[in-house]
Amino acid sequence: MDSITFKNKVHQHCREILEDRMITIHKNLDRLMDSKRNETKSSAGDKYETGMAMIQNEEDLFKRQLADTSKILEQFQKIDASKKCTLVEPGAMVELPAGWFYISAGMGKIVVEDETIFCISLQSPIGVALKHKKATDIISFNNQKFTIKTIY
Repeated sequence: MDSITFKNKVHQHCREILEDRMITIHKNLDRLMDSKRNETKSSAGDKYETGMAMIQNEEDLFKRQLADTSKILEQFQKIDASKKCTLVEPGAMVELPAGWFYISAGMGKIVVEDETIFCISLQSPIGVALKHKKATDIISFNNQKFTIKTIY
């Protein structure tokens, strides 16, 4: 399989993860709204108020997660995974001695076709060190020096 085809598979896998995350957050919000509607005010007013406050805190958390994930997905959808990159930029697949890095969104480690890839953003510490570098450039990160093996 050629490098661009593999990068497209990595990109598709990341997009599916983000879309699944959005679906899960929406389901959690829906479940929470049901709980909110079903919370009945009993004679023990403190219990009701405490329950409602807990639901509100969860709702705020899910809404923040939804906003954050929406922003990541929006940025992610701007990436052209079929573009051959020669510099470290969004959409670049970068090989370092530590493994493969897909410059896209800070999603952590994924596995595609038995290959481990770290999905990072350019705003991450290693992303900042890699930004605009090219193959064979040497970068310093965590008091170590690494040579960029490949970019595509």
